[in-house]
Amino acid sequence: MIKIIYTLAHAIFFFGGCIQYFIFNKNSIRAHQALVYFFCNSSGSFNDWCSRLISAWHTPVALPSKIGVLGDLSGPSGQKALQQLRDKGFITFERALPVDVCERLMTFALSSPAIIRPMDGERKSDTPKMSIYEEGKPKAVRYDYVANDLLSNVDVQDLIADNSLIALAEMYLKARPRFDVLSMWWHTNFHSKPDSEAAQYYHFDLDRLKWLKVFIYLTDVRQQDGPHSFIEGSHTSGGIPQSFLSRGYVRLADSEVLSHYGENKEICFAAPKGTIIIEDTRGLHKGNPVHGNSRLILQLQLSNSLFGSLYPKSQLPSKVSPKLEGMIRRAKDVYRAYL
Repeated sequence: MIKIIYTLAHAIFFFGGCIQYFIFNKNSIRAHQALVYFFCNSSGSFNDWCSRLISAWHTPVALPSKIGVLGDLSGPSGQKALQQLRDKGFITFERALPVDVCERLMTFALSSPAIIRPMDGERKSDTPKMSIYEEGKPKAVRYDYVANDLLSNVDVQDLIADNSLIALAEMYLKARPRFDVLSMWWHTNFHSKPDSEAAQYYHFDLDRLKWLKVFIYLTDVRQQDGPHSFIEGSHTSGGIPQSFLSRGYVRLADSEVLSHYGENKEICFAAPKGTIIIEDTRGLHKGNPVHGNSRLILQLQLSNSLFGSLYPKSQLPSKVSPKLEGMIRRAKDVYRAYL
């Protein structure tokens, strides 16, 4: 009886949040908490059901082509990439981002202030500490760059206007994608133990109903440099055991994750700079602790809806690159989170 009442309360929060979202383009924290509740109690099928409703109103983006940083995703190559994403939850494109773009983004990272993320056991402050990252002299495990600073970067603007990224996301989501959570960060060797605040324990994301994350390595990442890891197949409904989901939105120890899935399902992405990893992070994933060189990652996200977790508003500058300007004219709603 208590569970029925609890479920009904979450249903009210969720559908009330949906109404609020349709009217005001935003929802409450309780609506997002209700989404997490229904995801965990349905093993993911609730999200699938909601996403099918969104797909029913899908109007494709009128892309001039599907050619971009991922190559040509028209025809068989695009279908092959899509099938791997559906089956495994990830796909990698090694050295996809040109070297000169990697170098310019590295220059940006070494000259722009970043937020020093508090580590486990540290007190969070309303005023974050800012610092320019110095190679070989880290002050914490993780440094996060400000989304508005990233949106002012021309190379980032060109990436969020990339035809191939939009095309693959649209095929996977079966919906008009929305660029969403944008971030870039360093993982450093400040200390060698995993840090939960730096997302170095296995976890699933649930900011939205359905999404894809795009991880771009801007440094060479060897096994000792804290590569990103993913549990193959854990992105599907029922892919995460109920014994994990019943604990909610928590971090999980490697030992229990690998005990359930087996080490052969753990994919560690040691790869050269410029490598792009596309992943459905509804599946279990983490960043590994860094024992060698610090790693720099740029992350883009494309979602089928902006309903869900609340983030501070990020804003594109008034003047953007010609490539992004053209894409905004073509599909302005794809960038609603930034306009």
